[in-house]
Amino acid sequence: MKGLRITKAKPNPAGKDRVGGVASKRQLAAEWVEFKNAGDEPYTLDSISLQHIAYQQRCRDGRWETVMSFKGALQPGQVIRVHSGSELSTSEMNPEDAIGANYHFFTGRNFIWNNDCSDTARLWNELITIDAASYDPYPTEGKILVRQGDKLI
Repeated sequence: MKGLRITKAKPNPAGKDRVGGVASKRQLAAEWVEFKNAGDEPYTLDSISLQHIAYQQRCRDGRWETVMSFKGALQPGQVIRVHSGSELSTSEMNPEDAIGANYHFFTGRNFIWNNDCSDTARLWNELITIDAASYDPYPTEGKILVRQGDKLI
């Protein structure tokens, strides 16, 4: 059986997002979404992207936006965690952001995941949705959301 599954997210890191108008690399890396190969055979990631819903002001006009695209293969049971910001070693991250993933990827972008609006993480392969999970507006600061059904709670 093949299967990629979004399993956890931390869309609202604890603490101030910006100090002096600048977000630290550590604070950016504390915002993430992860997915797992929940199947029993390798899953080819070529042409797969992680997406979310980008909104205009006041949560209007949501549209799918690609966060990151992947290549290669993910072995059964392995986890990829996609962090905001630029690359950071796991020793420089908060322990809860470093532990539990086989691979850490970085978007090279500012904060991505919506807090004022709900958001949906979606794995997409150019034709269909492979998996998707949503969370409600205003997720608790610093909380790691865990998948229950189609929701990250």
